[in-house]
Amino acid sequence: MIENIPDYHKSLSDLHVGCEKPHAYFIPFESRSAALDGERGMSRYFKSLSGEWNFKFFNSVSEVKNTDLTPDFEKLTVPICWQMKIERGYDAPNYTNINYPYPIDPPYVPDDNPCGLYIRDFVIPADMAEKQAYLNFDGVDSAFYVWINDSFAAYSQVSHCNTEINATQYLHAGKNTIKVLVLKWSDGSYLEDQDKWRMSGIFRDVYILFRDEVHIRDIFVKCDLDDSFKSVRFTSELSLTGCAAVNWELSDESEVIFCGKSYIDGDGKIDIPVLDNAKLWSDEEPNLYNLTLSCGNEYISLPVGARRIEIKNGCVLINGKKVKAKGVNRHDSNHLLGYATPMEHMIRDIMIMKAHNINMVRTSHYPNDPRFTSLCDKYGLFICDEADIETHGMKPNWSVLSDDPAWEAAYLDRAERLVERDKNHPSVIIWSLGNESGLGRNHEAMSKYIRSRDSSRLIHYEGANTTYTDGLIRDDISDLESRMYPELHEMKEYFERDDHHSPYFLCEYCHAMGNGPGDLRDYWEVMDSREEFFGGCVWEFSDHSVARGDVYAAPEFTYGGDLGDHPNDKNFCNDGLLYPDRRVHTGMLELKEILMPLAVREVRAGAVAVRSKRFFKSMDDISLAWELKLDGKVVASGVFPSIGLLPGEEKEYVFFDKVPKGGICTLDLSFRQNKPSAWAGIGYEIGFSQFVYEENTETTEAAKPLYNVEVLEDERYISVCAGESEYKIDKYDGMICDIADSGEHLITQKVVPQIWRAPTDNDICQKGAWERIGFKDAKIKCYSCALVESTAEKAVIKAKISLGIPAMPPVLHGEFTYTVTEDRGLVISCEITCQKRDRTRDKTYYPRFGMRFTMPEGSEQIKYFGYGPGESYIDKHLASRLGEFSSTVTENYEPYISPQENSSHFGCRWADVHTVWGHGLFFTADSPFSFNASHYTPEELTKKNHHYELKKDRETTVIIDYRHSGVGSEACGPVLDLKYQFREDVFSCAIVVKPMFVADLNPYREFRKKM
Repeated sequence: MIENIPDYHKSLSDLHVGCEKPHAYFIPFESRSAALDGERGMSRYFKSLSGEWNFKFFNSVSEVKNTDLTPDFEKLTVPICWQMKIERGYDAPNYTNINYPYPIDPPYVPDDNPCGLYIRDFVIPADMAEKQAYLNFDGVDSAFYVWINDSFAAYSQVSHCNTEINATQYLHAGKNTIKVLVLKWSDGSYLEDQDKWRMSGIFRDVYILFRDEVHIRDIFVKCDLDDSFKSVRFTSELSLTGCAAVNWELSDESEVIFCGKSYIDGDGKIDIPVLDNAKLWSDEEPNLYNLTLSCGNEYISLPVGARRIEIKNGCVLINGKKVKAKGVNRHDSNHLLGYATPMEHMIRDIMIMKAHNINMVRTSHYPNDPRFTSLCDKYGLFICDEADIETHGMKPNWSVLSDDPAWEAAYLDRAERLVERDKNHPSVIIWSLGNESGLGRNHEAMSKYIRSRDSSRLIHYEGANTTYTDGLIRDDISDLESRMYPELHEMKEYFERDDHHSPYFLCEYCHAMGNGPGDLRDYWEVMDSREEFFGGCVWEFSDHSVARGDVYAAPEFTYGGDLGDHPNDKNFCNDGLLYPDRRVHTGMLELKEILMPLAVREVRAGAVAVRSKRFFKSMDDISLAWELKLDGKVVASGVFPSIGLLPGEEKEYVFFDKVPKGGICTLDLSFRQNKPSAWAGIGYEIGFSQFVYEENTETTEAAKPLYNVEVLEDERYISVCAGESEYKIDKYDGMICDIADSGEHLITQKVVPQIWRAPTDNDICQKGAWERIGFKDAKIKCYSCALVESTAEKAVIKAKISLGIPAMPPVLHGEFTYTVTEDRGLVISCEITCQKRDRTRDKTYYPRFGMRFTMPEGSEQIKYFGYGPGESYIDKHLASRLGEFSSTVTENYEPYISPQENSSHFGCRWADVHTVWGHGLFFTADSPFSFNASHYTPEELTKKNHHYELKKDRETTVIIDYRHSGVGSEACGPVLDLKYQFREDVFSCAIVVKPMFVADLNPYREFRKKM
């Protein structure tokens, strides 16, 4: 048992005991070549302690003091969060956004404080026994005690920063034992109230570094670029544990540029000669030099970049260029490991970002694994590096800790550990003081410390913006006017003011939850309109989830409350551009298109101007492929092998002189890589643009009317036969109850109006009002249904109905006219009048209005001419093209973790749903419509809480929407913009439905002639 466990985790004055001062992250190697390779696991001086440990879970620290430690240990692989072993029942993963999961009584945490004891043996090789041994923990949540060979060695907190312990005095050659007691809660937990799953354990790597007695303890490389941005001087400030000679060299990929030797006694500086014609570092061209230092038997190599960050006239400049942050917020999140993020996982994240035109990461809301920062140096991503601070749960007085001098040391400690660890990385352009922690003296102290230590970067803190500070930004704290989720008008109004002088930055915007975001274009129209608008970071990169079930083949993605956790914020953790396993959401594809590094505008029909939106790199690596299509069929095409635009340069391209007639004409431009990159091969599309030309109706001889319409009417039904097709209307409710062709029934339920959609995650603020008004459960009331015209050419039936729920006026009144002819089939014309608006209605809008068809089993094939191939909506179709697409109903479904409206297709001219034999229904309308076909009804999607709970129908639900409101990002962002809201009180529309056999011919052009 462990008898003496200190109470440092309850003390604000004992943040770290037995730990080294923070310093830059680097790894010593035994040779120059090994140091340049940079694979830390290959260093003789690096000994990993990650892997299998003995582990025992306790419900409280007091249990550890009174428990025999010999039996009942299980094996646990490090790194991982222990809650991820849900089958063992150690402790439930807990997702909460704002609320602290314990009583708010700082600095005290509950006495029943779950903890995990880790024990393992390891061997110190004889040839390393004479060296200094430094034990490193890259990340432990939330606090931990360390014993080595039964001697207490150290205590530390701050979950997401490195802790280093000089363990030399406790170790010996041969077998050694280490014990680590990790506590779930500590006083530091009050500063770690981030929007995330609350988990615990050793979640980053553990290792020992063997060092010479006299060695380099710290390195700070600074660069000074001249005003021409051609010459750079690197300076290396060093701290040694003694006096020694340090050999140094600056090299690039091909050769050593400068080298020398300096004698350093404790602290010193190496002035490297001025490098002319330097290759600069940026997100587009991440050129790196290597500064290699050797001291004694150790070689250390640091990739360094030449770049300058500054603010001029309210604009952020990198290397003199007014850049834009095209960023995302990223948590450490793995659906199998919790906070643990293996190297392959981090590389994959970066490859996805680069492939989708993202150039910045805000490390929300703590420093990421130190290797992630190095990867951003290598591949080219700007970093807003954030301190491990958030006190959101202290609201309404969320400044209470930030303004309390008793907590100043803890705030400063987190600022120091952030800056000292990552100060040598060129990718880090912004230091962030944390997130949602009010504003107080401790932020002032952090900012003052950072400015004194590193004046080369910007400082960010959203809590210092003018909305919190009576209209005057605290520029002594933050260099940026930072905002979260502002309304569009707020941003425009800010720039209309005369007193704005700081760059404007959205540290969070476009809440990408579920089917969304739907307002990317609107935000970027404002961002691109002002040079002072630095850009922003979408919230957020990936959904967070704990996977259960068959976690590799068919994982069940969970969210708050699924695992018995309390308090919880349900599915608010699933608000990313990727699924937890890194499959791409449609929202990520939207972001990719809006961040495309080109601007394309039409000069005239057939001619467009293409402008490079890059800041540093030419477009020699980008080709342009184009296609001219008529009704989706290619009539001309070509390729420009390299567009070769310089940064900011614009060039005009001419593709045709005259718009072809006879249908819908589209000009599709595809911008593709003509050189391979780390994240994509030759031919990868970095973005596209499309121009749509109005339909030019063919001039054809009017078709002669067909006289094959017959009407049969009884007491209940009106049946209309037109050729081989039959349509049946139920006079009881005025709805179509059967559509058949050659005796084959093509619907299995009545055709009914559809006003409800399964609420998206971003509909959370509208859902309650929609239900109260009656959109969800409205039932049909039929006032009349009668045959009003019957000839051999056509039949016309009119029905007057309303939709309503008990205790409320009808949601709407409608007159439905069914017109049947043999050539056009069935035309459903609707004249709709909505209920009068009151204060409730004024604040909301309709989800949709359309007609719903239920087609029989086997109606699996879909084809449409609209925006595809992915889902598209009025405010979310940047990633879609107008064209002809084929798919299946099964493939059309988008499996959001929380079931919701998905996979509609905006702007359709026609669509059909049919069997593999070609039997089905053809749909068109009097104006472009939205089309959806699914094996899940809106009711099923509304009722179920998880994708894996859904019951798939054999039948196919088809909805043809006259209008469908946008999806927006209102779950945490602004209200859906008025132009995307369906708010019409009186409207009319017409839908055409015709049984078709499409196995042997394409009927669409023939049908269009008859329209």
